[in-house]
Amino acid sequence: MSGTSTVAPGRKGLENYTGLSRAPIDSHLRVATVNPQAALARPPLQDFSSADIFPWIANWLKTVGSERHPFEAYPDAGDRGKYDLSGLLAADGSVRIAVAGDWGTGTDVAQQVADSMAANNPELTIHLGDIYYVGTSVEIQENCLGVNGTYEGVTWRHGTKGSFALNGNHEMYSGGSPYFSDLLPTLGIPTSQDKQQLRSYFCLEAPGWRILAIDTGYNSDTVSGDCTLEQPLLDWLKNVVDPVNNPKPTVLLSHHQWFSGFGDGDYPKPAQQIAPFFKNQQLVWLWGHEHRLAIFYPYKSPGNHLSCYARCIGHGGMPLEGASAAYPNQERTQLVEYWDNPDLQPNRFHTLSNGTQVGTNGYVEMTIQGSNLSIEYLDADRTSVLKESFVPGGGASWDGTLARTVVSDPQILNKMIYE
Repeated sequence: MSGTSTVAPGRKGLENYTGLSRAPIDSHLRVATVNPQAALARPPLQDFSSADIFPWIANWLKTVGSERHPFEAYPDAGDRGKYDLSGLLAADGSVRIAVAGDWGTGTDVAQQVADSMAANNPELTIHLGDIYYVGTSVEIQENCLGVNGTYEGVTWRHGTKGSFALNGNHEMYSGGSPYFSDLLPTLGIPTSQDKQQLRSYFCLEAPGWRILAIDTGYNSDTVSGDCTLEQPLLDWLKNVVDPVNNPKPTVLLSHHQWFSGFGDGDYPKPAQQIAPFFKNQQLVWLWGHEHRLAIFYPYKSPGNHLSCYARCIGHGGMPLEGASAAYPNQERTQLVEYWDNPDLQPNRFHTLSNGTQVGTNGYVEMTIQGSNLSIEYLDADRTSVLKESFVPGGGASWDGTLARTVVSDPQILNKMIYE
């Protein structure tokens, strides 16, 4: 924090985040540019000298090595990261969970999204990861915990029964310790045995569905950067969750995408690692990382037999900059059903003060009631974009398939159909 003033001049603007590349060096450099001038409520992105790049490279290399927070297994006592939601159900037997991705920007729209998520009093809220720029303690305080510092703080809203947060690549740009040590103790289900979120992976067990959260962020900032899942997570999945012997319709949550329809990179390693646990099952997979809303047609990998309905919901707090004109296209095997398209839906885009055209931020509200899972995609002002539902196939005996129904389609998004 700068100086001794306790008066924050305002929140960061979305302009601060436009053009941010995936390179960790860029995020470290951006940290140096966000010190506001006096009396500027929304300071512009300041110029920096390329001569200063080497200290930031050295800082990033340090975090990749010995200063990374250890990846730990769950203790043998307590919930061990598997939480029974049956005691959290509403009077109608439902549980509502609001989910946002790439939310931690500390902007006005991030606060609007968080407030909208909490407006319908969900039992739980979940963040899919990324606290910008590099997940430092100061950034967690300002961007998640509502503490005024260099900027006015933004507060992540908890559900009526608790909240969770996944790990993203930006948290690991500072080694991950602030995420693990500062943020996780503020989260979790207070009425559970664990009281708080202990690890970056967890499982929520509703009567008819399972919500499984994995940590793809921890190894996103390594030399290979392939998002390999750590062995303690895989051991926990096998021994505690045990989806092989206890199969159940599953919503998978991660920060990184399995595949991209927009040229932003594929991360097949986690899918390969979890595939043996979900043979002959269809999953609903929600991820972030790409800063957009996109709904994919059902996809099944020919190599590892994992099948899913994939949804990218990385539109929680970052600027939604338009996709390259080359994407989505027919050469991608993962065809895009819905996505925010500035050419066909210009009313859902606006221009920032720096001239960047950006889309509308939002989040997802999941409702589980018995065997039915409904997912509604909402804008920051709670305008409904799309609502769909999933039920397990096979009648009384689940056959591993899921039946999807479009419950409400206001046609706000462009529909992409490739023949």
